[in-house]
Formats: sequence, C-alpha cells, structure tokens
Amino acid sequence: MGINKNAVIVLHEIYGINSFIKDICENLKTLRFDVFCPDMLEGKRFPYSKAEEAHSCFYSNIKPDYYKEVEALISMLKSTYDKVFVLGFSAGAAIAWRCCEYPDCDGIICCYGSRIRDYLMLKPVMPVLLLFAEKDFFDVKLVAKELVKKQNVELYILPADHGFMDPYSASFDAQQNKIAEMHIRRFLGM
Repeated sequence: MGINKNAVIVLHEIYGINSFIKDICENLKTLRFDVFCPDMLEGKRFPYSKAEEAHSCFYSNIKPDYYKEVEALISMLKSTYDKVFVLGFSAGAAIAWRCCEYPDCDGIICCYGSRIRDYLMLKPVMPVLLLFAEKDFFDVKLVAKELVKKQNVELYILPADHGFMDPYSASFDAQQNKIAEMHIRRFLGM
C-alpha cells in the first residue's frame, strides 16, 4: 500500500503520458491520493501537432476491451485502498466510462470524453462525474440529454473547447479549467 488511503487511476488522452497528464498526477498526489497512470501507448508520446498520427496509433494499439485491464487494476488496488477512483481525459475518459458498471470502483470522472456517446447503454453503479466541452465535434447536448437520465450521473457542460483543461493546449481555458477542478475536488471529497 502507498502512503495514502485512497487511489486514483489516471487514463491519458491519445497523446500519451505528456506534461499535462504528469501535472494531473502530481496535483492528485498533493491531494493525498496514490496515483496510478497506465501507459496505454507503452512509451509513445505525440505532440499536439500530430493529432491524426496520435489518434491512429491510439486506436490501433488500444483494444476495444482495454477497460477490462482497468477493472483488473481497480480490483487489485481495492484490496489495499479504501477508495479507488478513475479519472480519464478524452479517449481515456471513454475507457473510464466503460468501467462504470464495475462495482469495485468508488467513482469515475470523465473529462471531455467524446466517445462516451458510443456507450450510452451503460448503467453506472457508482457515482460518475461527466465534464463535457460545449464546443466539441459531436452533439454534446443530445448526448447529455441521454446521460442525465441515468442514475449516479452528475453532468456539466462547460462553455469551452475539447481539451480545455490542458494548459499546454491551444484549447486551454483557465476559467473553465478552474470550474472543472472545483467539480473534481468536490467529487473526490476534497
């Protein structure tokens, strides 16, 4: 067991474990969580200018059932920690959402997970916080309309672009990021 009572699994975007994801992990450690960040791309990193290449690499290397590996990690951690949360960004948020029917998890946070729209049939068995960007490349309001009908779902649409929490990205929005961080801290009990 680590030095803290609770753990967070952080699931990165298509770009790999970059400076943004490393910062997220460090921030969670300051909130007294032990942090686990699986390197889904096994060391590959992509700059934002290579979005198409990153997207292609991510989806050709990550199996559709990768969420089962996350569930196995949740189970392993749950034997040691009081609470285990999953926090995902973009593609990582879709994987996190796919774990929402797994009872060992204590909570899931999904930040601008556009592919969640492919898994609207799932029924969360634990609290889920969904943070969407209003200006994304799909109909956010239509998807949100379906998701808010579900039990255990807390959903916010923030007036920002996809990737608004990443200070290294051109989409960064300091004000909306601060609001998102407030929701996340509250959700985690901070």
